[in-house]
Amino acid sequence: MSHVDRTVSNHEVIPVIDSALFSEEPGARMACGVLAVNGVPITGLAAEYAAHFQLRRKVYVDQTGQLSASEIHEDGTDRDADDARSVTFGVFENHESGVRVVGVARLILRRGERPLPIESFCPDAFAHGDLTGTSVEVSRVIARHERAALQDLVQWHLFALMLAYIANHDLERTFAIIEPWLERHLKAAIAIDRIGEVRYVEHYLDYNVPVEIDIPTSMERVNARNGGFIDRYRAAEPDMTYVGRVPERSRVSSVV
Repeated sequence: MSHVDRTVSNHEVIPVIDSALFSEEPGARMACGVLAVNGVPITGLAAEYAAHFQLRRKVYVDQTGQLSASEIHEDGTDRDADDARSVTFGVFENHESGVRVVGVARLILRRGERPLPIESFCPDAFAHGDLTGTSVEVSRVIARHERAALQDLVQWHLFALMLAYIANHDLERTFAIIEPWLERHLKAAIAIDRIGEVRYVEHYLDYNVPVEIDIPTSMERVNARNGGFIDRYRAAEPDMTYVGRVPERSRVSSVV
């Protein structure tokens, strides 16, 4: 973990953007869905896709120090080559201050012989020929909110979005490389199995462990916890799904 000068609060890292996302659903609390495929925003979501990079940078560079500031591009993003082969997801909040980006994640798709990042970081975890074009890696998962209960809810919705996409597109083996503390946390939410030992990953400036996600079992858990949201997301794709209700005073009064 690199040095961070001060504690950066969740409130400070949550971007507030001008967006018409809730114009047709002004009473909805959150909007959840796919933002981009292979680095190309879904029609009408270019601003929201651009904003998701703000949350990524603020969290990984400013708040946690998991990425070095030297990796940030001139446009202020941490965009990398894997974004061009990823499906990106977002969770947005209808807040009195504006539309807020409170959750993001991406699924990196294995293309041909191009390996997933986890294969490079943890080559001991895989044998030649283990993975195919239907293998994916969960990456850049971020949920941030001032209220712990809502942050937890945002994370559940991100899991549901990714699992829905995996099911809709017949994707199969799913991996992630995560911190050991996050591994312990995630075991309460989804089914994961460690496939290698903890090791220091220079790219992430931290100790990480490779895991594989049990998709069928995880779908059962998340659907049960979220009242069938995976099924809702599967039916809605590629459109946004609106969930929850907000008090009148908290709704976005105007958008650009």
